[in-house]
Amino acid sequence: MKKLIALSFVLLLVFSCRNPAGNEDSKLFPIMVEQKIGYIDSEGMVVIEPQLDRVGRFSEGRVAFEKDWKWGYIDAKGRVVIEPQFDHSSFFSEGIADVRVGQKWGFIDTLGNFVAEPKYVAVRSFSEGLAAVRTEDKWGCINKKGEMVIEARFDIPLNFSEDLAAFRDSAGWGYVDKAGDVIIEPKFDAVGMFSEGTAPVLTDGKWGFIGKNGDIVIDLQYDFAGTFSDSLAPVRVGEKWGFIDPAGDFVIDPRFDLAYGFFEGLAAVKIDDLWGYIDKSGKTTIPAQFGLVSHFSGGLAMVLDTLRNRAYVNKKGKIVWRSEPPK
Repeated sequence: MKKLIALSFVLLLVFSCRNPAGNEDSKLFPIMVEQKIGYIDSEGMVVIEPQLDRVGRFSEGRVAFEKDWKWGYIDAKGRVVIEPQFDHSSFFSEGIADVRVGQKWGFIDTLGNFVAEPKYVAVRSFSEGLAAVRTEDKWGCINKKGEMVIEARFDIPLNFSEDLAAFRDSAGWGYVDKAGDVIIEPKFDAVGMFSEGTAPVLTDGKWGFIGKNGDIVIDLQYDFAGTFSDSLAPVRVGEKWGFIDPAGDFVIDPRFDLAYGFFEGLAAVKIDDLWGYIDKSGKTTIPAQFGLVSHFSGGLAMVLDTLRNRAYVNKKGKIVWRSEPPK
């Protein structure tokens, strides 16, 4: 059971850190002490004492927590702002959070009032004003008033980025706009989200990038490709990863065993079995020494120096908080 709790917390740490766009999201970071969860700030100071058994992701000044099998929300000072009353709760996105009552999901505002009654089989968080919802076996989208603006006809949830969302049908992957109209025909074997005006796509075993009109802007030539962030995208050629610019030119030559995108000026890269960080010139800023990492958000990144020791590191490579190995 302790191993299961520890693994669950590791996943919480990873996904709590993966929100580069957040403001309040980035200011508090979850920690675990003696199987209780609390939060620290970017300096490593404890802001909310470890006292919670189960929590969600801190977002927009609130985090979901469980008490007596019901979920509610606390603020950045640990004060209850929405009393535990839901059967499950997710994080706030664009001022709205998805919650479950019984077996159905709905959405609440920051005061706990329903903006969309719990009637959906499954939901996704709001992104660019829309949230994917599933009625029976198909997905559509609602707006913040709870109105269905894209009818439920898709096999996968729509997640909008830069006004477009990927969808899949029998012909392949394409993109729709916020009216649900097909903008880029489904013809790709796999796709990523749009970022900085482009999206990675796969055709016949090779990855490249398209623009918002669906035209290829960077040739299909990579063995894998991630999305652009901070004007660079990680790509794999053969067994090694490097980074390209929007013209498709290598800025950092492929020499890593794995690489994540740039956030807050640094990217996590793997060399052999260890992870470290580089800057946009390719210079190592934090040597490879960790077993698992996340990207930087709010000035900190979660790292594991072994599978038993969790920590937060700042951009200078200094560990600001470290957990005790579980017994």
